[in-house]
Amino acid sequence: MVGAGSAGCVVASRLSEDPDRSVLLLEGGPDRRAPGLARAIASRNGIGIFAHHRAFWPDQRATHLAGGRLGWYLRGYGIGGSSSVNSMLALPGLPRDYDRWADELGCTGWSWADVRPWFEALKPRLTASTDAELTPLDSALLASAAELGLKRDLDTFDDPSDGAGVLLRNATPHGRHSSAEDWLRPAMDRPNLTVRPDTPVERLLFDGTRCVGVRTATGEELHADEVVLSAGVIGSPAVLLRSGVDRPGIGHHLRDHPAVSVGLVLRPAYREARADLPCTGTVLRTSSGAGDGDIHLLPMHGDSSGSGEVHGVLMAALMTSRSDGTVRLDPDDPSGPPRIDLRMLEDPADRRAMHEALRCLVRALRSSAFAEVVEAVRVDDRGSDLTALLDEDFADAWLPDHVGDYFHATGTCRMGPASDPGSVVDLQGRVHGHTGLRVIDASVMPDTPSANTHTPTVMIAERLSAALRGLPW
Repeated sequence: MVGAGSAGCVVASRLSEDPDRSVLLLEGGPDRRAPGLARAIASRNGIGIFAHHRAFWPDQRATHLAGGRLGWYLRGYGIGGSSSVNSMLALPGLPRDYDRWADELGCTGWSWADVRPWFEALKPRLTASTDAELTPLDSALLASAAELGLKRDLDTFDDPSDGAGVLLRNATPHGRHSSAEDWLRPAMDRPNLTVRPDTPVERLLFDGTRCVGVRTATGEELHADEVVLSAGVIGSPAVLLRSGVDRPGIGHHLRDHPAVSVGLVLRPAYREARADLPCTGTVLRTSSGAGDGDIHLLPMHGDSSGSGEVHGVLMAALMTSRSDGTVRLDPDDPSGPPRIDLRMLEDPADRRAMHEALRCLVRALRSSAFAEVVEAVRVDDRGSDLTALLDEDFADAWLPDHVGDYFHATGTCRMGPASDPGSVVDLQGRVHGHTGLRVIDASVMPDTPSANTHTPTVMIAERLSAALRGLPW
C-alpha cells in the first residue's frame, strides 16, 4: 500500500483484519509524534496546526485561477495525512451528489441509496459541539439564519435542505480523531501489518500489464501480489504518471470547492478564542440559482494568520464546482512536486454562483446577530467596505487575490466505465487496463460531493476495502 492518509489508514486497517493477508503500508512523510506538533494535531481547535509548517507537504504549490500566481497548497504530511490537519468537520454530502455519480457519470452502485448505509455506520465515531462549546461566531451564524429566511436547527448530517445547524466532527472531548487514530494505530500491533514512514514511492513495477510492486525514492524495489495507491488526489496520479500508466484521464478532472474569507474584528467581549475548544462548530447551507445546497458559510473563531489584527473569519464556499484543473509532472523535475493548476471559476456558472455566495456572505454579516459580535470587517488591505463585494466588477477584480481552495480536492483518478476515456479506475478502484493495481482515495471520486471530503473519503475506503476482500460492498 502507498500512502497512510485519510483513506490509506482505513484500507490498511481493514485489509490486515484478514490474518492470511500481509500488508505493507508505505508513507512518504514521517510518523508525527514530536511533542509540540503532536499536541497541535491532537487539539480540537483546528487553527493552531497552521503554525506548524512541518505538518504540511513541503514545496507543494498550486495556481488557483487560470494564469494566476503560485501559492502554497496545504496537504497533510505524514501518518494520518490531511485527516491530521483538517477542521474535523463531518458531512456526507447531498443525496443528489451520489445519485449523479450513478445516473449521469456511469458509477452504478454508488447512488445515495447505496452509500447511505456506509455513512450511517460512521456516525457513532462522530460527536457534535455542545451549546457551551459554540463560539460567538457560531451563535451569530445560527441566529442570522432566521434573518435570511432559513431554519437554524438543521441536522447537517441527515437533512439535505437549506439552513444552519451544528456540525458533527471527527473528534471527542479529548481531541482529534484522525484516520490514523481511529483506524491505523489500533491495528499496528497486528503481526501481518508493517508501517514504514519516511518512504516515498517513486513509481510502480510492472510485468506486462500486471503491477507487481513499487520502487521507492531510494531505489528499493518491493514486490507484492496487489498494490493499492492511497497517495491522495495529488500523489496517486503523480505515481501513475511517473510509471507510464497510459490512461488519458490521469491527473485531469481536478476539482475543489472555491472559497473566500473576510477577516472579522470582534467586539472586545468576544475576542478571546479558546485554544482547547473547536474554532468552528456550525455551517449555513443555502442555494444559488445554479444548484441546491451549493453555498456554505462557515465561521472560524481565531487568527490563523498570527497577525493579531483579526479575531476570526467568515468563509463563503461554492460547494458545486464545474471547473476542471490538472495535476501534471514537472518536465524539468518529474520526481519532484507535481504542477497543480486548479483553474477555479473558469466555468461561467461557477463565477455566477460565487457572486451569489458573496451576496449571501454580505447579507449574513449585515444581520443584527453578527452586528452584535463583529466590530469591523476586513475585506482587503485597502480598507474596502463590505458592500463593495456586491458589485460584480469589484468582486471579479478582488477574487484573484482572495479565492482559495477548501482543501477538498477530488477526481484526478476518477472512477467510471472503461468506455469513458476520462475514467481511470472501475467501480471497485481497479485501474483500467491493468491487474494487481487499485486506487483507493479521494482521487477516484467522479465529482466532488457538496461536503467536506474527509467523511466521503472514509466511506469510499471502507467500501473499496470490502470489495477488495470479496465482502459485500
